[in-house]
Amino acid sequence: MVSIVQVLFDGVAFGSIILLGAVGLSLLYGIGNFANFAHGELLTVSAYVTYLLYVTLGLPFLLAGAVTIGLTALLGVSIDRSILHIHRDSGSLTKLLVTVGIAFVLRSLIRMVWTSEPRSYRLGLERGIAVLDGGFPLGFTTFRFDLFVTRDSVLIVVLGLVCVAIVHLVLTRTKMGIAMRATAANRSLSQVTGIDTEQVTRLTWVLSAGLAAVGGVALAVTSGLLYPRMGFDVLLLVFAAVILGGIGSPYGAMIGAYVIGVAQEMSILLPGVGARYRLAVAFVILFVVMLVKPTGIAGGSWS
Repeated sequence: MVSIVQVLFDGVAFGSIILLGAVGLSLLYGIGNFANFAHGELLTVSAYVTYLLYVTLGLPFLLAGAVTIGLTALLGVSIDRSILHIHRDSGSLTKLLVTVGIAFVLRSLIRMVWTSEPRSYRLGLERGIAVLDGGFPLGFTTFRFDLFVTRDSVLIVVLGLVCVAIVHLVLTRTKMGIAMRATAANRSLSQVTGIDTEQVTRLTWVLSAGLAAVGGVALAVTSGLLYPRMGFDVLLLVFAAVILGGIGSPYGAMIGAYVIGVAQEMSILLPGVGARYRLAVAFVILFVVMLVKPTGIAGGSWS
């Protein structure tokens, strides 16, 4: 029998990857009132840049990761200042279509530079240890509570928790965080009270793209592969987490990410479901929550 403890841990690890994408996406929606369909490509770009710095150029992994976060944040701000700034007062649909175009451009650039061939992405963290081992009889079966963890999965869970703490501290303990919350609540009123909403938008892009960079590297480490569609393939689950938690709520996105991640892994315990329908199980949960509470778990709140 599959260990439920193992499944829960794997769900939290996968949810941590979704979280890193979902929180940034939710922050951008709260500030700019648009869905950034280029967010998946930010994850992909960051994974490839880390590959370039770490594998090709031989930089230490931590240094390569730090440089990648900075470069991805710069890319996010550049996208906003060069393209989205022009459409600041446009409707949400216009902004959405613009980000779709940006996504196609970024993916095409990745293919031009690195081709479409998958690349191996191994850091030597795949080995693990058995933390728990055992079980007890339960009816006609045995309840297992085995837990085998790898160093990369532990690292990803820790990164997720650290990023949650950083986002919380930024939003609640800094002047810019308070300005971000005010802008998300009412952009026009924030401008009247003297808040530089353009600076708030730029810093939101820095935070969002930085989180995406961490998420992209975590995704590549988990899958062990790099390919141009990797960020786009996980984008559907990222959007599901954002909607489940409450559109525009970073705290809701955190909860939604872990719910989606655990639901994905727990689906293998359901008779007749298995791994083939993991994605469907996550969206069934999303559908049920939307029926019960259409505004999502956190209702779009930033508090």
